Amino acid sequence: MRSGSPPWTPPPRSGSPASTPPCGGTSASAPVIDGTSATTPAEAVRAAAEALATRHDLQSMLVQIRKARRDLSVPPHFEGPGVPYAFVLGAEEVGAMPGDRARRTPLRESPIPLGPRTRPALYYPLPADPGDLSGWQDFERLMRHLKGDPTR
Repeated sequence: MRSGSPPWTPPPRSGSPASTPPCGGTSASAPVIDGTSATTPAEAVRAAAEALATRHDLQSMLVQIRKARRDLSVPPHFEGPGVPYAFVLGAEEVGAMPGDRARRTPLRESPIPLGPRTRPALYYPLPADPGDLSGWQDFERLMRHLKGDPTR
């Protein structure tokens, strides 16, 4: 031990009044997505997409959700596949699209611009229900539209 440094003390036990979250965070707990009672943290997904699009030159990103166990372990039986929750198209890709194709889509909801107004990335929310695989049809329709494929 260096002279003048305080002796090591163990952190307070969980649940004690002196316990504080690491890194100066807050004690509010984030929702857990388990497919039964919790909801998907839409704002967190959008915020992560915006950070990736504005700071890391995101090209595209597909976000999927599925029913899962709380403890993240994998049971020894088949669990259903994920369904598309959102698709994000990076600013460079949006700018490379002809006309207004990236902004006018066949989806029910309009895309949400992320980042600077002069060069936004676009966040496409998809109707995601872990029990319904029809979300893949919406995703496929969006991909055909963005690629300029006129077939339905």
